Amino acid sequence: MSKCDFDIAYSQEPDEAKKIISEEITNNDGEIQINGNEGEFTISVPGGEVTGSVTFKNNTISVSITDKPSLIPCGIIESVIQSYL
Repeated sequence: MSKCDFDIAYSQEPDEAKKIISEEITNNDGEIQINGNEGEFTISVPGGEVTGSVTFKNNTISVSITDKPSLIPCGIIESVIQSYL
């Protein structure tokens, strides 16, 4: 199990950011469930799955990756999620 944590700033309203993240993850063969300001997601990637959680707060998304293929660096995952916004 590999783990990493990072924060991503966003300029949208929180509900809009949640909608964007949800659409992008599902459009990229992933699943996400958001309840209030917290959620959990799984994204299929070459070599396995990336799983983690998100928390929306004060124009920042806190992301905690709980499992990922060892060959995929945390920085790549952060860049992809950031590109959604």
